[in-house]
Amino acid sequence: MNLSSPLKPAWERRIAVAGAVLAVAVVALKRGRQHPDEIFQFLEPAHGLAFGYWLKTWEWLEGLRNWAVPGVLGGVLSLCGRLGLDHPWALASVVWACCAAVQAWGTVALFRLVEERDGREAALLATAVHVTWGGWLLYAARPLADSLSVAPLLGSLLWAWRARARDGLREGFWCGLLLGVAFVVRYPSAVFGVPIAVSLLVARRWRSVAGAAVGVGVVLLGLGLLDWLTWGAPWHSVWKYFHFNLFTGGAEKFGTRPWWWYLPTLAGMVPLLLVWHFGRGLARRDLLVGSFFFYFAVVTALAHKEVRFLAPLLPLFVALAAGPAWRTLSQRVWSRRALGGLVGVYALSSLAAATVQMPGGLATEQIDALVFAGRDPSLTGLIVAGQVDRNVSGQFHLHRDVPLLVRPAHEVTDLYGSLSEPRFSHVLVNKGALGEHELEAAGFCVLQRWGTAVLWKRCPSSTSQELLTSPSGP
Repeated sequence: MNLSSPLKPAWERRIAVAGAVLAVAVVALKRGRQHPDEIFQFLEPAHGLAFGYWLKTWEWLEGLRNWAVPGVLGGVLSLCGRLGLDHPWALASVVWACCAAVQAWGTVALFRLVEERDGREAALLATAVHVTWGGWLLYAARPLADSLSVAPLLGSLLWAWRARARDGLREGFWCGLLLGVAFVVRYPSAVFGVPIAVSLLVARRWRSVAGAAVGVGVVLLGLGLLDWLTWGAPWHSVWKYFHFNLFTGGAEKFGTRPWWWYLPTLAGMVPLLLVWHFGRGLARRDLLVGSFFFYFAVVTALAHKEVRFLAPLLPLFVALAAGPAWRTLSQRVWSRRALGGLVGVYALSSLAAATVQMPGGLATEQIDALVFAGRDPSLTGLIVAGQVDRNVSGQFHLHRDVPLLVRPAHEVTDLYGSLSEPRFSHVLVNKGALGEHELEAAGFCVLQRWGTAVLWKRCPSSTSQELLTSPSGP
């Protein structure tokens, strides 16, 4: 059977939709959060815009972030509230669907990019791997800047590829505009502007360069106006962000890693079956290769490193490996049924890695407990003790405008005096951060347990009997 037969035009859209469904399914199965910024970058300020109360982190107190994405999500949450969708998991599901829809658009851009670079069959392989890749599915539907910026970045690289192939204002404009959007979502996305600019300048695509400058300029003017209206000065958040991270080394306060730390980390994230093909794809030395290595070199040079910073590299890895991988498969696999079986085995193993074998640290139990506490009509105030990485969800999952007192494990001794305050009706304890005898002496009884997370509630005055119930899901 001829594996190079024409593919139906709708395949890329079907793959994009399937990827969006898978992304939402993974985040629903493994709720929690990948990183505290998943909550505090966008969700908390969006919740504040929609419902009037939220927990501000230091970035929002100092103005290091802009209001573009929180503004959009705030509008979505406000609409949900007007429609009567006020359960935290209903609100979260809508947010997940919105993020997955953005990534579906990015999947189409990835398909077009690989198609124009290596052919339609390679594009089919690249997008099929991308949307079923466990490493990517952990991020795809989450409101995290590192992953949300990927879709406009792929769009920008697609138009940059076209701008290099045919010099034109239109191609350059869309390249610059989408790069600007990626920058607004995540300021470090500016790094990709360097390989794009070098590629166009070396090829002497002057009209494309002019169009890109106009596109970037339009977005920057809009960002300046937004910051002026929200922070009181044009580009306030941009200056604050780069001053904190580059001039004062503020990011290093959150930990530093050696230069080689990303090498084993990235090796553990990529599809191992494509490593050899990725190496062969580097022989092209084109815009995609330059973008991959320039961004990787920049994040490697920075002292502060996190796994989420590698998210923009994941689709680029697949894009570089797709052409050589397809050529290998087309030569050694003689039927579409066999090829489908290979893809199916890969997809199942990858999905298992994103769900069954997902690493810990999601704080799912604590967030489930917060949702449960917020739905209790008797809640008048909540103490959260022993949380790691600040509060795990702010006010979003609690979704109640009540006093909230949060202390990490090393500061729980400060809470003993607060236990006697009548305004706090519930206490959420993680991993025994507060002693059970102290809580019982303060008049609290166990309401429910979720693994290491235990929710306590003030006992009725008539009894001190422990009100232990069996665990239940959200």
